[in-house]
Amino acid sequence: TGEPVNRLQNLKVFALEWLDRWIVLVQRYSAAVIVMFVLLAGAAIWYTSGHLGMNTNTKDMLSRDLPWRKLDLAYEKNFPQYSDTILVVVEAGTPDQALDAANRLYPLLLAKKDLFNSVYYPNALTIFRESALLYLSRHELQDLADNLAAIQPFLGRLTHDQTLRGLFNMLTDAIDALDRGDDIDLDPLVTQLNLALAATEAQRPYRVSWHRLMGAGVDTEKSVYREFIVLQPNLDYSTLLPGKEAIDWIRNTVRQTGIAAQTGADVRLTGSVALDYEELVSVTRGTALAMVLAFFTVSVIMLIGLGSLRLVLMSLATLVIGLVLTAAFAAVAVGNLNLISIAFAVLYIGLGVDFAVHFCLRYRELLFNGNANADAIRKSSVNIGSSLFLCASTTAIGFFAFVPTAYQGVAELGLISGFGMFISLAVTLTLLPALLSLLPLRVDPRPTGISHIRPFMRRMLTFPFSHAWFVRIVSILLAVVLLGLASQLRFDFNLLNMQDPDNESVQTFQALLKDRDTSPWTGLILTSNRDDALRTIARMKHLPEVDKTLWLEDFIPDDQDAKLDIINEMGLLVGDIPAKPQVPAISDDERMTALREFTDKLSASGAVTRNPPLLALQQNMRRFTDELAAMPTAERGQRLAALESSLLASLPGRLQTLRASLNAHEITLDSLPDALRERWLSPEGRYLVEVYPKENVEDNAALRRFVQAVQGADPRVIGTPVINLEASDAVVLAFEEAFTTALIVIGLLLMVLLSRKRDAIYILVPLLMAAVCTGGVSELFGIPLNFANVIALPLLLGMGVDSGIHIIHRFRAGEPGDRGLLATSSARAVVISALTTIGGMGNLAFSSHTGAASMGKLLTIGITMTLLFMLVFLPSLLAGTPERSRAR
Repeated sequence: TGEPVNRLQNLKVFALEWLDRWIVLVQRYSAAVIVMFVLLAGAAIWYTSGHLGMNTNTKDMLSRDLPWRKLDLAYEKNFPQYSDTILVVVEAGTPDQALDAANRLYPLLLAKKDLFNSVYYPNALTIFRESALLYLSRHELQDLADNLAAIQPFLGRLTHDQTLRGLFNMLTDAIDALDRGDDIDLDPLVTQLNLALAATEAQRPYRVSWHRLMGAGVDTEKSVYREFIVLQPNLDYSTLLPGKEAIDWIRNTVRQTGIAAQTGADVRLTGSVALDYEELVSVTRGTALAMVLAFFTVSVIMLIGLGSLRLVLMSLATLVIGLVLTAAFAAVAVGNLNLISIAFAVLYIGLGVDFAVHFCLRYRELLFNGNANADAIRKSSVNIGSSLFLCASTTAIGFFAFVPTAYQGVAELGLISGFGMFISLAVTLTLLPALLSLLPLRVDPRPTGISHIRPFMRRMLTFPFSHAWFVRIVSILLAVVLLGLASQLRFDFNLLNMQDPDNESVQTFQALLKDRDTSPWTGLILTSNRDDALRTIARMKHLPEVDKTLWLEDFIPDDQDAKLDIINEMGLLVGDIPAKPQVPAISDDERMTALREFTDKLSASGAVTRNPPLLALQQNMRRFTDELAAMPTAERGQRLAALESSLLASLPGRLQTLRASLNAHEITLDSLPDALRERWLSPEGRYLVEVYPKENVEDNAALRRFVQAVQGADPRVIGTPVINLEASDAVVLAFEEAFTTALIVIGLLLMVLLSRKRDAIYILVPLLMAAVCTGGVSELFGIPLNFANVIALPLLLGMGVDSGIHIIHRFRAGEPGDRGLLATSSARAVVISALTTIGGMGNLAFSSHTGAASMGKLLTIGITMTLLFMLVFLPSLLAGTPERSRAR
């Protein structure tokens, strides 16, 4: 056997003897031990509450030493205003509504300096208000000038009297001009009038777009028009929901002021802060329900499995105290939990309860076999003590393997959970024996074992032994078939796919991604100087994956002299536009009179019969006027007000915009406002170049093509697409390194500590086959790996190794020839532990948060596969092998 093996056996014997003495001591002073743990738990709670903080900043999840993280940090240093932002997206069916809503909201946001570090609304900048027309193409600007020239004779009356009377007086003049034979195109306005009348009759909201009617370079094919306000709120990352105060204030303000209702626009929030906030709310809401279901499910499973409420309560007490002590260790070791390391509690519950379950079931089995309470406690400790120590060690190794990786969030999780396994072991082998000594379980002895089980169940439990070769062949074939699917398992690096698809921030963000002009996922390149920026832009423009680039000098319009001449002519032509209407609001009777007079004018005009839109308007006006005349006074007033609002509510804002835009001045690099310059040129003189993808990068394949193409042309590129892709690659690499290291170290540890070296193979082979099948089934059901569910992998590794250790240990301790392995308390404990984990975490599969749901699904699949291979395939491997080892 060799001297090293003998020494190892002697060491194991010595450890078990020491454990036996320890249990005797615990039994003698059981009350003192319980009081000590209660006091220790109280001290731990006190210390943890004052020293364990929370860091919800997701940027700290990965090491700052990664090359792309250094690029991102340099970008944040030079342009800090882009970090941690809320993007207010104002959406409407017309550009007028979007502009009006944004212009009403902007000053309210600007005044809230205690909530926002910065508020940036590009269209509120003076340069974009007064020189906006310079950003039109020369052709678009000339078309606008021609349109204004055509309507100028009629526009004056409307600008002074912005009521139904003013509008219909203007149209009356236009009809007279048509009757005289003048060439005037009224079709766009008449079409809008018809639509407004139909909407008012149907009591539907509608708003005429004067922006489009004036032809101010607007894309008339769009169904949605958007305005953007970028906010940088003050955030406290020590709180669970750092963006809550700012987001709640915005939503309450929009609701209380009636901005959305009065303008007909929708105000939606997205951006990193809103996405993180709604994700945390979604996770918290789902987790709260999951916790209630988990507590109920786990309690029922443990009650059925342990067969004693007393044992369940003792196990839970042991679990809670161990969790409290582990939290205190986390306070000492890391100080602040992140959004990943906070999962240590879930992992601890999933694995820590296993120790108590195995102890309690072995204790209960010994009581049934006629052992006295004290002897049952001692034998339970000695019989499974080495197994529990080995399980704690192997599971801790699985966690510790993540500590050296670049995935900082999981590294901290590994550190806390690894030590937590040894804390759980110590509490299980100290507090639980003390509780059982003070409050023993009283049961009547009864026969146990395979021979006392019903024949059908006996055949089921002995099947892996009696049909070993069949089980082996079927299991191997299953693993081989699923290996092909497992090889296709991918990592979904799109963080949006992890969130609740019903969240407003997610839906808004996805809508922006589908529009190439508004995609928030762009490449960002921090260049050294102007010449470097020009060279970078030249390289990017030749890439087929790139739609366009944007940098500071793109805000300097071309052909300005010619455009300024056109604008000056427009100013002379339009004349003075009053800042406010010269005529006050009119009464309902005056509105009704204006409608009747214009309807009569349409009926008397000869031009109407030659113009289908005008003919339709005449018919609609006549019907609408007759309907109004038959209505009660109050209802008629409401309809008239609604019609006036539909037709003219957007006009004042457009006239103000037109009035301001006629004051255009030449734009130079020096005249660009600081609020704009600082977003493209850093104080150190570094230019930012933004690269837009041609494809919809919401598709992972398109995103990878875009990132690889841009990185190939310039490795300095950063931005959300690069971060998502590089972060996923870093996470995959971290898990590959950690799992490879963990499996090697665990394998070596098993080879050293197990008496029979082949037992290490017996444990690892089913574990690897279960892993392959887990990957295959996950791919079959369309469950990719992601940033959330990979956290479940250490739990699956720990449970798989632990289950194998307990099965092997109990098999080697059994009587020769006994095929009742699966009827023992050890096998029962493996099943109960698996079921409690599924009951505790598997219900996350029903969460609205896609990431949490994928974790629940992956856990359920993984635990099922682990149970299948550890309770069916592993016994088939053990069939025909010697059962009793020379020393345990």
